Amino acid sequence: MGESLIDKELRREVIATFGDPAYRPPPLPSVAIQLVGISQKDDVELREIVRLLEQDQVLAGIVMRLVSSPLYSARTPVTSLEQAVVRIGLKKLCSIVFEGALRGPMFVLPGYRELAEQVSRHGTTAAYITRLVCEACGLDAENGFLCGLLHDVGFSALLLSVTRGDAGSPPLSAVWRNVDDLHEQASGIVARLWGLPPQIAAVVGHHHHPERCTDESAAKLAAAACVADALTEHFGASIADAHIAAGEDAGADRTSAATLDSARGLLGLDDTKLGQVLVRAEEIVTAILWV
Repeated sequence: MGESLIDKELRREVIATFGDPAYRPPPLPSVAIQLVGISQKDDVELREIVRLLEQDQVLAGIVMRLVSSPLYSARTPVTSLEQAVVRIGLKKLCSIVFEGALRGPMFVLPGYRELAEQVSRHGTTAAYITRLVCEACGLDAENGFLCGLLHDVGFSALLLSVTRGDAGSPPLSAVWRNVDDLHEQASGIVARLWGLPPQIAAVVGHHHHPERCTDESAAKLAAAACVADALTEHFGASIADAHIAAGEDAGADRTSAATLDSARGLLGLDDTKLGQVLVRAEEIVTAILWV
């Protein structure tokens, strides 16, 4: 009875936190927000982008490291931000900046460190697989990347809302079921509060339910994120692969077979295309997780 009451109280607390109009998630680096705005312009000067990156030396360093990694490298090494931007283009640059931001100390969860690392690993893997699914299905690959990267940010945001620092956070087993139940909704709220484009907020807020998106483009991106979410299990990078207690798998963030079939149908992702996505993913996932 006592544990049940604790669970109910924690659930009320989490819902109240996200239902409070004053709630704000940890801020994104201003560079990331400004890059999203710049990427919507038709004509942007290279120097404008470089000046923006130079305002955040940590993110600039992450961009240089990622662009120099096997995922993006070419025969000639990148030695400047100008070269990095020219090599990858503005939209892919936005993806890399967001990836770098989420790999940083935005969500510090000392009481749930192992799970936080798994959530980060999962999001990064899902982002690259979502990009591959979008390329296979003729969708905007970089929008897909951002949606895949952010789709489960609700897990981190919800855990942060119950983190107590030195006072001690609740046992993960006491909050996990509620966090899992609410994470999809929380992801959408966080994306909206970050001021991201409405389509991205809609996609990450419905990545387990693409049919709830109000327009076809968003529904297809949500379907791509849904498929990628499920495929991370193939690489041992799903949330379900985490542990909430000794010997106890998380068993969370599951996509039903019916939902997955529906998502593939919406995308026209037949077995041949899916196999091609997996082959390409096999080539890059190891590199992703060690960058």
